[in-house]
Amino acid sequence: MMTNGNVAIENLENPEIDSLDLKIIELLQHNGRIPYRDIARSINTPEATVRYRMKRLLDDGIITISAFINTGKVRYENVAYIEIKVKPGFFDTSLEQLVGMENISYLSAVTGKFDIMLEYIYKDNEDLLAFINWLKKKDTVTGLNSRNILKIYKAQYPARISQE
Repeated sequence: MMTNGNVAIENLENPEIDSLDLKIIELLQHNGRIPYRDIARSINTPEATVRYRMKRLLDDGIITISAFINTGKVRYENVAYIEIKVKPGFFDTSLEQLVGMENISYLSAVTGKFDIMLEYIYKDNEDLLAFINWLKKKDTVTGLNSRNILKIYKAQYPARISQE
């Protein structure tokens, strides 16, 4: 079962984002299906302004509106967080393969002992084992750590942003 649509913020470095945009984004993060008129009423702004701002935010790729799956309520309820230590060549040879995989719902470069962190949604243990073994065979992967999620108590996607 899917949750209400949520908003993913793609780029907050854009200097054109102001406090009105942030208010709109915050309301969408609570409910991605909120009508423009309700947004306008909530922030005391004309609906035409909200429509214009939404079009710009979407067209510029600053936000996307999508649905997030509650993995505990659907068939693919197995989630693993995998941390990978890689050689620099990984970013040239393997990163795009991972980005294109549907079972990977989150992928980022991180600091610390590992270089990459990803969230992998898998069908069964054989699926997870095959994926981990595939990663281990890559000559640009030098280490790997995997943690299976047993139960999710809170999943807030995306993280809320402050207007300060």
